Amino acid sequence: MTNTAHKQYAVLTADIVHSTKLNAKDYALVMKTLQKFLTSQAARYRCKFEIFRGDSFQVLYTNVIDAMNSVLLIRLYLQSGIECPAVRLTQSIAIGRVEQASSSLSSSLGEAFILSGRALDTTSRGSLVINFGSDLSSTDLTVSTLFLRHMLNGLTEKQAEVLYYYINFDFPEQRRIADHMNMTRQNVATHLKRSGAELVRAYLESYREISLGTQK
Repeated sequence: MTNTAHKQYAVLTADIVHSTKLNAKDYALVMKTLQKFLTSQAARYRCKFEIFRGDSFQVLYTNVIDAMNSVLLIRLYLQSGIECPAVRLTQSIAIGRVEQASSSLSSSLGEAFILSGRALDTTSRGSLVINFGSDLSSTDLTVSTLFLRHMLNGLTEKQAEVLYYYINFDFPEQRRIADHMNMTRQNVATHLKRSGAELVRAYLESYREISLGTQK
């Protein structure tokens, strides 16, 4: 068990919306996809994750700066139905102190875990919310996250998929996405415009600027 009181962490707590309405086969495929995708995120972002309560999971990011990119990638991947039936997530991310990070996230302690878990319990299904610990604050980012959630929840599966690759490939030229998805560049451009891709990119840049201050 490690003392991490002086470092800021990001904690994501999330669950699958209406998971009980999935049939057994679809549920198993969704959970298999989630496990596989979180494993890839752990390797890419050096985070830890744990799936619990059947349809809920938690991710601990030691690098706050990259956390929101991962949060959106998880959301969009499952929402787009690339590998499994499309499902939506309720997500609560909190940035703050972590007093004790154990091998089991469910037994870890700290304000980031508390804020993330409490917000998930009180927010509406399909929401994306962000909270900050006692040492931090950003009203602008909190409000803009509400607009981001509204925009993401209005995406079609194809728009979510195109936006996923836009973020995953680090905002590439449209041709790269078109080639990967076997689509025309014009169709990619249309999906990116309708998904508010440039606004999402601006949001991630704002998040990164604010989170850089947590590392000083």
